[in-house]
Amino acid sequence: MTDEPEWMNPANDRKTPYTDEELDEFVDGFIQGLDEAEWSALKVRFGEDEARKNIKAGFIANDERNLINRVPKGGVH
Repeated sequence: MTDEPEWMNPANDRKTPYTDEELDEFVDGFIQGLDEAEWSALKVRFGEDEARKNIKAGFIANDERNLINRVPKGGVH
């Protein structure tokens, strides 16, 4: 037993990609962390839907468990 919190235990690491619902929550939290001018600039540049999609794509790109980021080991038959 250690004094470290459970979230520090590598055995508790997530083994699956994030769900769309979880990614949407991340996007919402990210947007809330932006100041109003930054979010307004993104909406003007891309439109709200496309800006949200771009932010979500960033989270997917950083999720090493997502199949998009997997590289097969060995040759492909």
